[in-house]
Amino acid sequence: MKIIDYIPVGHKNAVTRKQLVILTGLSDRKIRNMIQEECNREHPILNMQDGKGYFQPAYDEMHLVRLYRAQENHRTLTTVSYTHLTL
Repeated sequence: MKIIDYIPVGHKNAVTRKQLVILTGLSDRKIRNMIQEECNREHPILNMQDGKGYFQPAYDEMHLVRLYRAQENHRTLTTVSYTHLTL
């Protein structure tokens, strides 16, 4: 089973992890791991943190890829800064 087959194209068609658990019968943790593995390969899978869920960007949604990268970079910097402060 490939998780990419369950993740639709287009932000308006996004699917939540809860929906993916129901559709696939897999655990939430397994879904997260599969998304991460698939995204690291060749398919961009985005989650804009807006509550809509995961999706593959459509051709006309490349601006969302840039926003997603900025979102993830900010999250990484925040995590690194927080970790540094607690050491």
